[in-house]
Amino acid sequence: MFRGFPRNSSSQPRVAIIGAGIIGLSLAFELAYRRGTRVTLFDTRPAGRGASWAAAGMIAPAFEAAAEEGVHPRLFDLCLESARLWPAFSEDIERLSGLSSGFEAAPALAVALDAGEAAHLAAISQVLSARGVAHRQLTGDDLAQMEPALSRDVLGGLELETDTRVDNRRTVRALLAALEASPRVTFVKGAASLTSRNGRVHLDGHDAIVAAAGWETPVIKVAERGQLYSLVNWETALDDIDCHAGQMLSVAAGEGAPERVVRAGHVYLVPRDGQVVIGATMEPDRVIDTPEAEVIEALRLEGVKLCPDLAGAPVTERWAGVRPGTPDHAPFIGETVTPGLYVAAGHYRNGILLAPVTAQIIADQILGQAVGELAATFTPRRAYSATA
Repeated sequence: MFRGFPRNSSSQPRVAIIGAGIIGLSLAFELAYRRGTRVTLFDTRPAGRGASWAAAGMIAPAFEAAAEEGVHPRLFDLCLESARLWPAFSEDIERLSGLSSGFEAAPALAVALDAGEAAHLAAISQVLSARGVAHRQLTGDDLAQMEPALSRDVLGGLELETDTRVDNRRTVRALLAALEASPRVTFVKGAASLTSRNGRVHLDGHDAIVAAAGWETPVIKVAERGQLYSLVNWETALDDIDCHAGQMLSVAAGEGAPERVVRAGHVYLVPRDGQVVIGATMEPDRVIDTPEAEVIEALRLEGVKLCPDLAGAPVTERWAGVRPGTPDHAPFIGETVTPGLYVAAGHYRNGILLAPVTAQIIADQILGQAVGELAATFTPRRAYSATA
């Protein structure tokens, strides 16, 4: 079985990454700049678009995974580890690109407008307290002082020190600038010409292949004896990657706009570049790229309910995207049953958050470095063991 290339090997591998979203770009950055490895990025779409461009840019391990039902039992640990990596990751991107990565360490606020949301926040607080993770419980009066833009109907909330934000579009631009300047990185606009040889997936001139095309990962094509087959013929776990459409909008950040990320149930407000992003719908088994007017208006009204002064703010943008999910809402990260074929896909709502740790895990495996027990639990060969 393929066991990776030793880091001190005199012959570094050539790695093909299929998919140039935030996961593929971050892995290319890790391999090219931190490991000295040659990389080719393949994508049929403009690099950095798709879900990576559509995201709001929240780095939210506590809100997303601390008390979420039905998720992989170690997802919170993986999210915490990646959140810890983000400051250094962003510094490296900025240093090597000369551009802002858009990372901000300001803690997010999670608030409750009803009893159900309050119960969810209490469950998050209980998990964080048991794990010794810093956070602060807040009353409605506390929140009125900290974030005057919030509705007075807010019952209370949490300040989450682990949950920060990044302008994901700035991050994508900076990653692209750094990678385009590297002699170790080649971009190919188009599909990779994958073939099957002796039960392995092969690409001329490359030693390892990473499938990182988001929700489209399962349908990556491989040629065999003149026929084209989907990648699931070589890695059946990819059949478990599903689609979750999301629609969002942004409004102008005028007087009375929130200054921090604010979350309440499935709605969030994210200040970004003179605007406030309002998101997001969660629509299982849908693939869309055009926002729907009635859905956007309903979402805008939910944002106004949370922050009334946004009622008159002009809408600046509307958009839609598709998130790749898995049954336990955790990504597939690692080598597949097919030697030399790796997967980094299925990140659900956490692609931006999990980009640095995903890049480290895949790079370690390809280069023959030790992979810890936590990373091993996200292998595409895992059996599902989600817990409530």
